[in-house]
Amino acid sequence: MTLLRSCLAALLGLMLGANVMAQNAGSGTVLDTLFAKLQIATDPVAIQALEAAIWEQWTMVPDQQQRATMMRGIAEMQQQKLKASVETFTRLIEVAPELSEAWNKRATAYWLLGNFQASLADICETVKREPRHFGAYSGLGMIRAEMDENARAVAAFELARKWNPHIVGIDAEIARLKALGGDTPADPLGCGQRIAGS
Repeated sequence: MTLLRSCLAALLGLMLGANVMAQNAGSGTVLDTLFAKLQIATDPVAIQALEAAIWEQWTMVPDQQQRATMMRGIAEMQQQKLKASVETFTRLIEVAPELSEAWNKRATAYWLLGNFQASLADICETVKREPRHFGAYSGLGMIRAEMDENARAVAAFELARKWNPHIVGIDAEIARLKALGGDTPADPLGCGQRIAGS
């Protein structure tokens, strides 16, 4: 699982390093295009650029005050002020609950604090709002695996791979978890839904 952890650390770096700017009205179309290109990309540099661009789109906030709050929370995470970042993202969620990345950032902060249950709840909120969020699915898979919920970990990792087939080590981790066995629950992700976004 070391390789996958390294990849997730790289995803976290992309997430925290994303350049936040005003969101374009057509961001959905931009994301659709980026995801389509990511599916067929083969060049490692292009893949990394596409991943970074997707993270940037997710992190964009149209409202200036909300954008400032997002930036504050990201800065607090970068400075390892995790409890402060949780409070900051909570304030952002209270005023803009539709922002999937606010939920995902708080989920990440909770994960880094070792609060898996709070992180899981926020990841579920993230994927309800952005069903293609491979970063959230990767984190969900990691937590489920650490909780020995192998089938749910597999379900999460498979969704991460569906939307980003370039996550290093994910194929091996899925195979490892499948070999461990376990019944597939009716709610594969543990988010109160059969599939993401439903």
